[in-house]
Amino acid sequence: MLFRPFQGRARIAALFAPLLIAAFTPSAVLGAEGDGQMPEPPSSERVLSTEEILALARHLTQRGDLDRAEKVWRALLRGSPSEEVRTEAAFQVGQLLVRRGRYREAASFYIDILNRRPDLPRVRLELARAYFLDKNYPDATFQFELLKGGKLPPEVIANVDAFLDRIRRQKNWTFNFGMSPVSDSNINQASGGQECMDISAYGLGSGVWCNPLEKESGIGLNLNVNLDWFKRLSQDWGLRTSVGLYALEYKGGEFDDYMLHAALGPRYLWANGEASLQPTFRKRWYAGKAYREEYGLRLDGRQILGRVILDSGASFDKISYDNAYVDSLLRGHAWSTRLRARYILNDRTFVQAGADFLREDAKEAAYANDNWTGSLGAYRALPQGFSLFVEASFTRSRYQAQQLYADQDNRIAEAVRRDGTLGLYVSLSSNRFERYNLTPILRYSHTHRRSNIWSHEYRRNRLDFLLDIRV
Repeated sequence: MLFRPFQGRARIAALFAPLLIAAFTPSAVLGAEGDGQMPEPPSSERVLSTEEILALARHLTQRGDLDRAEKVWRALLRGSPSEEVRTEAAFQVGQLLVRRGRYREAASFYIDILNRRPDLPRVRLELARAYFLDKNYPDATFQFELLKGGKLPPEVIANVDAFLDRIRRQKNWTFNFGMSPVSDSNINQASGGQECMDISAYGLGSGVWCNPLEKESGIGLNLNVNLDWFKRLSQDWGLRTSVGLYALEYKGGEFDDYMLHAALGPRYLWANGEASLQPTFRKRWYAGKAYREEYGLRLDGRQILGRVILDSGASFDKISYDNAYVDSLLRGHAWSTRLRARYILNDRTFVQAGADFLREDAKEAAYANDNWTGSLGAYRALPQGFSLFVEASFTRSRYQAQQLYADQDNRIAEAVRRDGTLGLYVSLSSNRFERYNLTPILRYSHTHRRSNIWSHEYRRNRLDFLLDIRV
């Protein structure tokens, strides 16, 4: 067994349970009113020991007397001074709630146990199963995937894989809503200072012309809404529809950023994997004005290989801009590929590595670029219901032709732009509101770009508090 607390005491059940049922009335355990509190029995009655109450609770459970069994287990949960007894009682209450079809309430009992004892794979397994029965497929998937790193018998791992396959085939839709206040130290990604040019040296007048590169900081509100709908056409084939809205607003509206995207295409499932191919559309508005429009094609795939989960994809987009001048410079195509490999170390920890490539063409070659990104991250489930994820990334960018810029000596210079961007992302989440499908997440990101063109260098820190709702 995966979860076997109190085995020494359990032997009493087989020997004394019939005697206990006959000798003691429920009021001796639950009190005269059956209020679930550990009672003070009359002096004529013998006080039941913890072992005897455990034996009674187990016997009631085994013979299917669920109402009285739940009352006894809840009495132990509230009144026992032993943490081990309270842990078993919480587990058994969760099991009884599952039998009654109250899956979300059962999940809250399993979560409470894991918050104190995150090293109990049997409890995590029952939590994943409760999520599955409640049709909470995203959380069920995550817990089942963590279990693949646990020290479980092969037949249990096979059962976990079967659940993951059933989730892929049974889910009809997923909905995610996230809202967060945002504090950003450098919204406009500016280097600071000012970019100046001595125009007298070029016969354009006298003096020095300057363009301020001041950093803009502020507090904003970020909104994310995503819906995935799956239409099954056969056991393995179906359609996947994706719709999403991203919105970021700051005071004054100068840096407001909105994005709408939609995709529709076939989806294919196989044992331990899936793939989808979707024509895509994306529209972006910036500072209250239409900015960019994209039409493309996207391929996504997933394959589970034991403890390794591989996510990959590729995309192609045709990009145009609403401003005629900007469009004359930047109109073009974008190609991208991506690969993520996640390795489940144990039932509380995983590490992941990623590799991405993005090529953006442009009418003006000086703005066309190639980008290579590598990332490394780790997740850990912590005590008291917290989870920590940390990821570092580095992006190398190279542009395709020379561009003019003003150097720090106020002279016009020319160079092929090359950037190196270091990113750090940290998130801390809590499951204290899991019963409402609400997850609070505190997120911090740091970005530092270095460039051979000084005016494109910047540092940026962003902190937001996300309230994530999943349905």
